[in-house]
Amino acid sequence: MDLREVADELYALPTAEFTASRNAAAGKAGSPLAAEIRGLRKPSASAAAVNALVREHPDVVDAILEVGDRMREAFAERDRAAIRELTGERQRLLQKATRTAGAASAGVLREVEDTLQAAVIDAAAAAAVRSGLLVRSLESTGVDQVDVSDAVALPIDVDAPPPVRAKRASGTSTAAATSASASAEPAESPSERRERERRVRTAEKALERARTDADALDDELDEEVDRRTDLEAERDALARRLERTQDELAESRAAERELRRRITQAQSALRDAEKALRAARD
Repeated sequence: MDLREVADELYALPTAEFTASRNAAAGKAGSPLAAEIRGLRKPSASAAAVNALVREHPDVVDAILEVGDRMREAFAERDRAAIRELTGERQRLLQKATRTAGAASAGVLREVEDTLQAAVIDAAAAAAVRSGLLVRSLESTGVDQVDVSDAVALPIDVDAPPPVRAKRASGTSTAAATSASASAEPAESPSERRERERRVRTAEKALERARTDADALDDELDEEVDRRTDLEAERDALARRLERTQDELAESRAAERELRRRITQAQSALRDAEKALRAARD
């Protein structure tokens, strides 16, 4: 059994069993495999939840990652209708995944959703999730590539090329038909040929102007789509940070109230002690 097979078994276990099972596996292995096994890091609660999802509910994870592949294609093709549809589908699948994960705390569920969201946006994060060997959660800003260098127990292939889709060669039959019709046309006079050539030159110039204008608009659209995507990613990241901050604020307020209650009790006890002392002296 090699290191990857051992890791695949270990990261399928509940976190409570990981350390003991890792040490047992290292004890049975020879050197240097034993040292490599001992170097495998225990996954965080959210990473373990995602690893479990990959193994126990691969259909849910595959659906999420497949939406990510389709979204990247839609952005590349500037298909705004597909982007809107896939955004809604992505959100529904993420909610289903977090329900399926069944993590113990809201914080762990947020990290599970952040990890799957990163996998939708980023191909490297998707490869990390697919490995089932996560040791920590992932988060994407929507701008920079997700750093997975220390997020996976073993190296993964994040540079696999996307599927190549054959392009339809629709222009071939049109060109052939045009050629055939041209050869079937009757001979034209010199004046008719000059007039036709003039019309062709005029049409070519108009086509070139139209193409230039269309390319300029396409460039503007690309820039605007990129800007809007960055803003949406930043908004989502800020919303998640706000939610975490609100949770921490609620905890801080509860701690403050408890401290104030204890201070009141301590001050009351102090006054009682002072009265008892004065009474003892009198």
